[in-house]
Parts: sequence; structure tokens; C-alpha cells
Amino acid sequence: MQCKHGTSARLLPDVRNSRRQPAACRRARHVPPLRCLAPDQSAEQAAATVNDCLRLATEGDVDALLEHVPDEVLDRCIALQKSARKWTPGVQSSISFQDVVRNSHKKEFIFDAYGQRGLIFFPLQQHQVLSSMMVSSDKFVQRCDITTGVGERAVLTFQLMQQECLQSAYKGVQVVKRWVLHSITGESAVVADLQHPHPSLSPDAVALAQLQLLRQGQLEEVCAFASPSSHASLGKFGFAPVSAHFQPLMGHEAARVLMTMHNYNCPDKATVVIG
Repeated sequence: MQCKHGTSARLLPDVRNSRRQPAACRRARHVPPLRCLAPDQSAEQAAATVNDCLRLATEGDVDALLEHVPDEVLDRCIALQKSARKWTPGVQSSISFQDVVRNSHKKEFIFDAYGQRGLIFFPLQQHQVLSSMMVSSDKFVQRCDITTGVGERAVLTFQLMQQECLQSAYKGVQVVKRWVLHSITGESAVVADLQHPHPSLSPDAVALAQLQLLRQGQLEEVCAFASPSSHASLGKFGFAPVSAHFQPLMGHEAARVLMTMHNYNCPDKATVVIG
């Protein structure tokens, strides 16, 4: 659609009902659209968008986060869903926020394992804003300390950008700007030297803690991080039967997390890739 001034813009899609609706209908929440606001007002609107995301995650209304996703990201997911229905009968027609996270191009919409655990997989229990910054007139960053329903503590970084869209107005439409999510990334909020497992630890923090113990040659202490099933399988033999598998890691120089992945059907398990 072309507006009067030649600016390309489209009405915001309501992907949950598979039809187009004006932005005012789709965004009937606590984050009004932006027009020509002063920098301090724009920052307030961006912070309100982050707060709305955290509120929705706390309430467990994850799919309502779709209204904060960029239009082009939603359009691509809609197209993929239509293609899947064409070649695979029986595929559901509705789109969930998980679908968007799973199928989005990583340069357009970044949502790492910390964001998935904090906003999708486990209920959000507590959150506190640590810092906010207007990087530019159309880019905003906010860091929040969160605690999930399973006890994990993390620091999430929300990066937002402004997007033009059309909104219903008297005798027509008008171009407005709104803040949308560009990325949600995280890091563990627990930075102490770890010797024992704790619910506040993330999967990659647990992996790095074990590697730290192996680097220090504390082979027996690594067993403290083993799962109950692993303890049961080791039985009276202790850690000795598996020590040979860890021998190459003893005294290694450095290690870093390359990637953490979750199975959406089993989010309480994670795969951590270490380099």
C-alpha cells in the first residue's frame, strides 16, 4: 500500500485471525503508537513496549507477543506456514510466537536460548530493569534482571527498533511509528565461582562450571553436577568408570559457549555446544 507521501507501509497483520486489521485494532494494549515524539517521550514508549513484553510473559500470554514482532518477520512466517500447508496437509493454519522464533531469519529477529527460557518455556516470576539507552532515534536497548519459574536467573537484553505502519484515522489512514522487537539475548546473572549445582544456573553456566573444575583437575567435584539418573547408573563405582572420557579435558586452557539449543517439545533439556 502506498500512502499519500509515497511512503510504503502496510496495515498490521492479525496473524492469529489470519486477516488484516488496522494497527489500532491489533495493538489495543498499553503501548500507543509513536508519531513525532521528543527523544525522552520516544524512550518512554520503547520502555513501555519492553514492559508489555515482560507483562505478557508473566501472565503466560506468550502468543500475544506477536504484536511486537516486525511486519516483515510475520509475513515471512505466514508465507512459510502457507507453503507447509500446501505440501503437508493437516498443518495448523494459526501461527504462534514459538513458530516465529523458530522460523525467523536470525539477522532480522534474534531470540536466543535465554530469551526462550525466560519468555516462552518457563513462567516469568520476577524482573527488574537494570539500564536503558536510546542508541539512536530509532534504536533502543534495555537490560533486565529476570527470574524464571524454575529459579534460573538471567540478564536479558532487549533491542528495539522503530517501524512505520498505517493506522486508521478520521477519513482515512495515517503513517505512525511503533517500537518492535529486534532481538532478545541473555547471559547468566550468576557469576560466582561455582562448585555445586543450583536452580539459578543456566544450562551453559552448568557446562562451564564443570569445565572449570576439569581445568583445575577436580574430577570428583564434577560428579556433583551429574543428573540423578547418572548418579544412579554410576552406583558404588563412583566417578571412576567415566573418568577416561573426561581425561582429554583435564587441564585444558580455555572454553567458551558457542551455542545453546532447546527442543521445543522438551524445553527442560538443553544442548550446549562448547568450543
